[in-house]
Amino acid sequence: MSRDHFSASKAARRLGLYATLLALTLSCLMISACSEEASPTQITPESTQPVVHTYTLRGRIISLPEPSNPASELQIHHEAIDEFKSAQGEPAPMNAMTMSFPPATGVSLDGLVVGDAVEFVFRVQWEPTHEMGTTSIKKLPAETKLAFE
Repeated sequence: MSRDHFSASKAARRLGLYATLLALTLSCLMISACSEEASPTQITPESTQPVVHTYTLRGRIISLPEPSNPASELQIHHEAIDEFKSAQGEPAPMNAMTMSFPPATGVSLDGLVVGDAVEFVFRVQWEPTHEMGTTSIKKLPAETKLAFE
């Protein structure tokens, strides 16, 4: 065997070894990349717990939903919500204002009219999805004084 043939054979083996090492390295990188991608999307037990805040509020009905107008809403001018919490659970007091308070399924607005003073329970869910709704509502006596300042 000539020296050139021996050198070419040795070079081919090295090239094969380098190719094998490169293939193994790429495989490892791909496997670890797949593992890293899967980790952030895994659901942990605490991430499945809804973050819910419930407030009992008082206010005056500004508008009621009209069955013939799907865009109409239950709007209530509510008193200040000093204990309101943000999505991060931080205190975020809310001034008195008029807002839409969608009634939850099964909540009856029968017997209520624009101008009625009401007490209602408002539920806000921040996680895992943002949802809100009025879970109950009752008419207060006509002489009820509300604080909108």
